[in-house]
Amino acid sequence: MAGVSAQEMVNLYIEAEKAVLLAKEMGFKDRKTVMVELRDITANREKWERRLAQEQRRGRPGHSLATFD
Repeated sequence: MAGVSAQEMVNLYIEAEKAVLLAKEMGFKDRKTVMVELRDITANREKWERRLAQEQRRGRPGHSLATFD
């Protein structure tokens, strides 16, 4: 999805998870989902959360590095 931020993708996947958990139908234009695997949605949300965290760190490592002389 070109032009969509990592935060927007995380938000979309959270909404998809909510819809599945509440047993709601999801649709786009004239299409509706018939069967959705919650684990797939969750895995993709986690992927986008990692990408978002990486963007927020701007390439900095997620941990401190120590040097000993």
